[in-house]
Amino acid sequence: VTIEENQDPFVPLSFTGSYRMEVHTFKNGKEEKDSPNNVRMAFKPDHMAIVPVSKDPKEEMRMVFDLRNKHTYTLITDDKGERTGIKMKMTKVKVEGDDKTTDNDTKVVRTNETKVIEGHTCRKYTYSDKEGSGEAWIAEDLDFDMMGALRQMVGGKKMEDWQRVGNTGVVMENTWTSADGKEKVVMYTKDLVVGKVDEAIFSTKGYEVQDMTAFPMPGQ
Repeated sequence: VTIEENQDPFVPLSFTGSYRMEVHTFKNGKEEKDSPNNVRMAFKPDHMAIVPVSKDPKEEMRMVFDLRNKHTYTLITDDKGERTGIKMKMTKVKVEGDDKTTDNDTKVVRTNETKVIEGHTCRKYTYSDKEGSGEAWIAEDLDFDMMGALRQMVGGKKMEDWQRVGNTGVVMENTWTSADGKEKVVMYTKDLVVGKVDEAIFSTKGYEVQDMTAFPMPGQ
């Protein structure tokens, strides 16, 4: 795993909208103490934002990605209402596979099963690799290249393997179980809004932002 500056050409995202991911985590068959966790996601062609939902409503941490100019803003509101932030060059975590292995162990199958979730007809996909397996229910009627959005932050052979699957849409439900059966993650997409987004989620207005873009990248 390496961290490098994101110098990819700007490619606009195809999706404008937002949703909340509700993530349940299990260990040895029992839901973990801090589960579920919630994360709000927002997208428009040249920006995306990730907002973990804090247990304390007075606190907030928000990450805003300026995809056109390749900047990341980490914006924090503390329990006293003070707003600070850091502006940095946009980075990408590169996860490489084992160079000694040429086999592609990622297997994704688009099935004929469908069900309606939040008003969208979703198709079931199954997937597996050496780390585990699962199933995803994807609303294919929504034009969203989710892997393309994730590729803004993560690169490497594993992402290339998943990108070749070629599916578009929003994952409305997802279940993953580790290969040893000890860990499980179940994710639900809630509060889906399509075609519009609250611009305030991308704004730095009211934050005292420190510009760190002139500093070297980690490891340089």
